[in-house]
Amino acid sequence: MKKKSYTWQAMPKSSILFIFSLLASLGSYAQLTKDIFPLNREYKNGGFYISPLLTYSYGPKTKNELNINDTLYQYRLNELGQLKYGIEIGWYQSFENPLLVHYMEGGLSYRRFDGNVEHEGDLILPDLTEINFSSTNNFRIQTITASFRAVHAKQLGQLSFLNLAFGTNVNYLISSKYKRTGNYPLDKSTEEFPSELQVQLHFQAGIGLRLTEQILFVPHVEIPFANAYPIDDVFPPFRFFDGDTFPVLMGFKLMFLRKDPFNCNAPIYNGPATQ
Repeated sequence: MKKKSYTWQAMPKSSILFIFSLLASLGSYAQLTKDIFPLNREYKNGGFYISPLLTYSYGPKTKNELNINDTLYQYRLNELGQLKYGIEIGWYQSFENPLLVHYMEGGLSYRRFDGNVEHEGDLILPDLTEINFSSTNNFRIQTITASFRAVHAKQLGQLSFLNLAFGTNVNYLISSKYKRTGNYPLDKSTEEFPSELQVQLHFQAGIGLRLTEQILFVPHVEIPFANAYPIDDVFPPFRFFDGDTFPVLMGFKLMFLRKDPFNCNAPIYNGPATQ
């Protein structure tokens, strides 16, 4: 029977400072004269978007115990993530009379996650003899992911808005590579890894800017936080070599507005004329 305890390890300070400084600088941008969502009558309610991605995975340090036939194996796992990449392309659709959801979006993306899980263990025999083991385990996975989100866009200024979204990711594993640099007394077939098909729930937050008349720029952070499928392993989002892994994505989305030739020149009613 396995027992597990956690010691949380923070993301690199440089990554955190980069995210906050970027969002803060973007939030102080100049202002627009019209609400961005829903789009005014000059533009169609839907359009394409493209989002280059940076991916990173991190996990808490864990302590585990496995007791079999009076032999105790205690081992520690420490994950070291690597910065990788991806890209998402999709479609957004806004609403003329929104309540909480200002627009929906759906996209298809390629995502890659790499990292190392350091394994250190102590095998304690019945006569109290102790044998030490160590291995650096590497992982690399690539997925094709379909994403769907409901987005709330709160106007901050005339050229900026707060972008908050909840959604799902449907991950299909197109390749995976796992490597161990050393041996240890665990049944390798029982170590857990991401399944071929996986559905995750995620949260996304960012600051949107209007770069030009027809281009919006939305840098954001996306955090998958739970699994909706398979249902027997809801938390955490990923597992590599039995280590709990939490993916983080930084996206730089460009949304392309489309002029509506039918409405752009239509007269706008401003109320009764005054004499």
